[in-house]
Amino acid sequence: MSEKETVAAQEEIHEYQAEMNKLLDILIHSLYTEREIFLREVISNASDALSKIQFTTLTNQDVLDPDVALEVKVGFNEEENTVTVEDTGIGMTKEEILNNLGTIASSGTLKFLQNAQQEGKNATDNLIGQFGVGFYSVFMVAKRVLLETRSFAKDSQAWAWDAEGSGQFKLRPSEKESRGTKITIFLKEDSKEFCSKFRIESIIKKYSNYIPFPVKVEDNTVNQIKAIWSLSKNEVSAEDYKEFYKQLTYDMKESMLHLHHSVDAPIQYHALLFIPQEISNEILYAREGKGVNLYAQRVLIQSDNKNILPPYLRFIRGVVDSEDIPLNVSRESIQNNALIEKIKKSLTSRLLKEFKSIAESNVEKYNLFWKQYGPLLKEGVSADFGNKEKLLELLRFNSSFAENADDLVSLKEYVSRMRDEQKEIFYAIGPAREAILHNPNYEYFKENKLEVLFLTENIDDFLMTDLREFDGKSFKSISEAELGDIEKNQEDALPQEESDSIIQFFKDHLGEKVKDVVSSKRLVGSPCSLSSADGGMSSQMEKMMKMVNKDFTVSKRTLEINMNHPIVKNMSSILKTEKDNLFLKDCVDQLFNNAMLIEGLLENPLEVVPKMYRFMEDASTLHVNNLSS
Repeated sequence: MSEKETVAAQEEIHEYQAEMNKLLDILIHSLYTEREIFLREVISNASDALSKIQFTTLTNQDVLDPDVALEVKVGFNEEENTVTVEDTGIGMTKEEILNNLGTIASSGTLKFLQNAQQEGKNATDNLIGQFGVGFYSVFMVAKRVLLETRSFAKDSQAWAWDAEGSGQFKLRPSEKESRGTKITIFLKEDSKEFCSKFRIESIIKKYSNYIPFPVKVEDNTVNQIKAIWSLSKNEVSAEDYKEFYKQLTYDMKESMLHLHHSVDAPIQYHALLFIPQEISNEILYAREGKGVNLYAQRVLIQSDNKNILPPYLRFIRGVVDSEDIPLNVSRESIQNNALIEKIKKSLTSRLLKEFKSIAESNVEKYNLFWKQYGPLLKEGVSADFGNKEKLLELLRFNSSFAENADDLVSLKEYVSRMRDEQKEIFYAIGPAREAILHNPNYEYFKENKLEVLFLTENIDDFLMTDLREFDGKSFKSISEAELGDIEKNQEDALPQEESDSIIQFFKDHLGEKVKDVVSSKRLVGSPCSLSSADGGMSSQMEKMMKMVNKDFTVSKRTLEINMNHPIVKNMSSILKTEKDNLFLKDCVDQLFNNAMLIEGLLENPLEVVPKMYRFMEDASTLHVNNLSS
């Protein structure tokens, strides 16, 4: 005798567990931030039921309605203020209804809630992910829910589950003849907005656009179905990628490049990621980007997820889909999900590997990528210690060996060109290539044909504080490097005694303004320059600190003097006869101020103007006297 023949047609009233009432209260009032999520949950359950019957019929054709189309139908009735969701899936028996809808999927829920409340934590964190209660989100918008279902077995009895989200639910036999489940949601007065074709279709397209079965509204399929990220690369055309990128980002330009990637173990996920052609200031200077869309079994779990990639990859757009993520995971629990961290680690590693491959196979393409996104990868050097070595291989710089500012060199290329006796990677930080080329501290390296990396971006100061070495070679600023002697015309050099005297004069006059005054080994054509202490802040960093804090004190620097320069030799000649000459003291002040000006550290540039006028007046007067004589 069949179940249908033996079931008494009598309505049963069942009481929820005590903890279920508390759970429903939380679900209705505080679990989700957006009420529209209820439709996502119900359609996700329908898709899951369709997948189960699809799998079952692979080995068992003795089922109810074996030829019925696998689909989800969503309807609405404005007069009755109802929304219906019906599937042709596997359906449920009475026992399955009681197990799935009458109790909580996991024991210990009440204890969990009580502990969370006692500790002052948000009791909803990870709730759905831990206890599988997504279906109950319908009570955020429903005053009553009627569920009619019939299992796939041919002789199965259909049942109706009826509840108002209070302390009990009703269960009775149903006259439903077809296989599957139909849910009728009687909306609350404040939820009438969901009884609308436009509203329903927009929610479906937002959350359920790519589930693997048709979702129909008024017999029209609303969802796209074709989730190209889950297909093999061979099944996706270049045009498919272009169209999907435009649909995803609304970017009128094509993407610069894309990554289509699938992993089966130890975690399972599909990823389709895009890199836009250009980066906006909104992304460059933000701590977070727009993120990627996170799917679970083709169902949108969260738009613009910020946790699936590290902040320095915030320019990436795309989708990540994993069957390992529970379909009913809540938005709030995503950020604490251990699986997300595993996917993040895997995806980051895969992206960096892809960047390296492009850098090695297509230098021109990688250079275009670097000019847009290089500052963010530099940010990653400081932020992502685990991938630091991979990021170092991706770094690119302009250098003194380049013909122009657009030419780039990798650290590997720089090291390959180093001289045998060279132990350090030399670099210079400045506002632009031309500014560095005219920096007095660069003269030694130019004269000796030593390659110098030119760093001209704001983040470079922070980058160099974290770069200790590459391939066993340490990094050294040109203003800190200890240098050998340049071959100079010794006949033109000041004698040692005069050199010592002029240095002492500078020291006595400048006093506490400088750390020290020394004879320079690095200067060729300039009379003087400032050098930094080893490991000290660069002038650019100190300027930024000064902008942030007006009371910040700039560190003292060493003033280096070129003993071969005509100005210095002329000053020495005057010093031998007139030690208190005011002109000499003005020269020292002017040379020091010029050096500070070149470094960008002169607080008041206008103070050099009066002395400059006085020098011009003296020089012009001397010239006129020479002419008249």
